[in-house]
Amino acid sequence: MRELINRQNTEAFKKTRYGLLGNIAANGCGLIAAYNVMNGNGVDISLDAVSRGLRRRLGMAVGLGRLGTNMFSIIAFLVKYFAVRARFLFLGKGRSSKERNAIIIMYYWFTGKRCGAHYIAGLRCEDGCFDIYNYSSIPPHVELGEFLVGMRKKHEYPLWLVDVGRKRG
Repeated sequence: MRELINRQNTEAFKKTRYGLLGNIAANGCGLIAAYNVMNGNGVDISLDAVSRGLRRRLGMAVGLGRLGTNMFSIIAFLVKYFAVRARFLFLGKGRSSKERNAIIIMYYWFTGKRCGAHYIAGLRCEDGCFDIYNYSSIPPHVELGEFLVGMRKKHEYPLWLVDVGRKRG
C-alpha cells in the first residue's frame, strides 16, 4: 500500500496542475480523497493513475480545475473497484453501515466572508471508528455520527456521503 495523503497544501502540490487552471493544493481534495480510499482498501494505485481514471469518467475537474472534482466522476471511478452508495446528507445525519470500509464526505464550509467546499476520506478501523484524512494535521479517529454532528458545530455542512464497501469480483 502506498502512503496515504493527509496534507494537501504542500509546495509540490502547488506546482502540480489539476485541470486546465487549478492545482492539487488548491483544488485537488477530491482526487486525494479517491486516492486515499483506493490505497486504504488495498488497491495499489498512484495519484497520477487516479487522476487519469477520474478524467476519463464524467470530466473530473469542475470549472477547468478551479472548482475541484466532480462528485459523480469520483463515484463512477470507485464503482470499478468497490460497491459504492452515495447519499445526499445536507439535511440529515449519516446512518451507520456495517459493510462500509471507507467513506468520502463532501462538505461545504463558511467562516465570516469566506466559503468553499472540500472532500475528505475516512477509513474504517477494527474498532468501527474511522480515521479521517485530509481534514486536520493529525487524522482524527472518530465515530461517524459524532463526527458529522461536530462538523456542523464548526460551520462545516456535509453535502454528500459516499459509502465504499467490499471489493467487487
